[in-house]
Amino acid sequence: MECFIVEKEDVDIDRGELILTGDEAHHALRSLRIQIGEQLLATDLFGISYSCKLKSHSSGAKGSELKAICSIEEILPEFGEPKRNVLLIQGLISQPSRWEFLLEKATELGANIIQPVTTERTERESFNRERSDRILRAAVKQTKRSRIPELREISSLETALTDSIKEGRMVVMLHESVVRGLPSLHTKLIAGTALLQKEFDGGEPIAIAVGPEGGFSEDEVKAVSSSGAKIVSLGPRRLRAETAAIAVLALLI
Repeated sequence: MECFIVEKEDVDIDRGELILTGDEAHHALRSLRIQIGEQLLATDLFGISYSCKLKSHSSGAKGSELKAICSIEEILPEFGEPKRNVLLIQGLISQPSRWEFLLEKATELGANIIQPVTTERTERESFNRERSDRILRAAVKQTKRSRIPELREISSLETALTDSIKEGRMVVMLHESVVRGLPSLHTKLIAGTALLQKEFDGGEPIAIAVGPEGGFSEDEVKAVSSSGAKIVSLGPRRLRAETAAIAVLALLI
């Protein structure tokens, strides 16, 4: 069953109908050639999905204003959404293609919020917002989520961590395992003897901080540690920034 994005104003609960327009209608009717009576899924990106059937379609002159009218069969709140609310604090990655790959995979894995930050080792201070939003929308449709992750404006690492604590999140920073005695996130999540396992497994909101290429500096790690955040490792291998983010999201969600 294919997934599409429907605008909130195009949903009429009283009539039991919703209308796909624009690119979504074109994709459904022209690209996929969905037929009358076929089922599809529609999401409003704000937490509600709808199981539907294509009821009819219409278009203006020369195919303009194409519309797919669908009958709503079932309303599905939070369909496809994980139980744990995860905020990914991510140091900006220098290569745009790798940043976009990260956005796609973080959305597929279930991140709720993505907060790009500048750190001592980041080499970029901006990203293409329009292109990033398109990638998020496509990933939502791919995984049939009800919500699109909130992609926040760039901030400093300090601001992102402070805001996360104010939001009541447990804050965890990933750091290289070369630090002697640094506990493994995998150990805390999987091993029954881990002191903090109940905290990690409790499902409470969490913020995970992942550095850019080169990771976080020692000064940043010390500052974060003094704020009460937990410092953990992903294991003995040194991972790329986007790989580390994907690995930790897979473990948590």
